[in-house]
Amino acid sequence: MNEIHEELRLHNGSALRLNWLRDKLVLKSTSLPEECIHFVVRGFLLFVLGCTLFCDKTGSSVSVSYLKYLGDMEDIASVGWGAATLAHLYRQLGIASRAKCRQISGFLTLLEVSSFTPPCLVDPFA
Repeated sequence: MNEIHEELRLHNGSALRLNWLRDKLVLKSTSLPEECIHFVVRGFLLFVLGCTLFCDKTGSSVSVSYLKYLGDMEDIASVGWGAATLAHLYRQLGIASRAKCRQISGFLTLLEVSSFTPPCLVDPFA
């Protein structure tokens, strides 16, 4: 637990380094209690979210604010991950549009797909 607090202190309590998180997820034993397995799964999901959907410009950290959505394994599927990803991407586009900004981050595959999908193929009432 002290390691987590130390890692959070490095980012003012708002993020974890992805390398640190990956290193902590390496399982050394297959006979873990179920509660520990749930913690490992939540950590892995946070790692995946930080590497793909909610990446930042550095590509090396993920916000711990997403942990609240990973609390109950039964409710993970009910979270609007698509809407959250679009909101994050919209925010990143706003940041990238500033005069001094030279990079963009986020799940840019969504921009690529939407730019190649003709509007006539999208039915807004479907």
